[in-house]
Amino acid sequence: MTYLKSRLLLGSLSSALSLALVAAPASAESISGTLINARLLTPVDAPPPEYPKHADTIGIDGYAILEFTVAPDGRVASPEVRSHSSAVFSKAAIEAVETWQFEPVYENGVAVPIRTGYKFSFVPRTEE
Repeated sequence: MTYLKSRLLLGSLSSALSLALVAAPASAESISGTLINARLLTPVDAPPPEYPKHADTIGIDGYAILEFTVAPDGRVASPEVRSHSSAVFSKAAIEAVETWQFEPVYENGVAVPIRTGYKFSFVPRTEE
């Protein structure tokens, strides 16, 4: 199983958000009708969320856990917040994930929608 690892870094001089996206081909026969691990999806375009300005200003960290559907065409649909440390982080995560695009997942030769989840960790970077 091959993995594509991307480390995405975003932020101003005083803050950053680190996300690790790990992707591998998925076998649709084993995932149809279930919540699958996002690591089994192949991202086409998955820019990280913007670090919330308020959180950046005061130097706080946080997280947001989202659940969403990857439609048959690979677009994200129906993102929902499952847990978060602050609404500012969940808002940033939803805004980002709504722009994401994945390779479609196929079952018996037909692209199918799948449901998955992802945890976003927001960690401020200290000035050096």
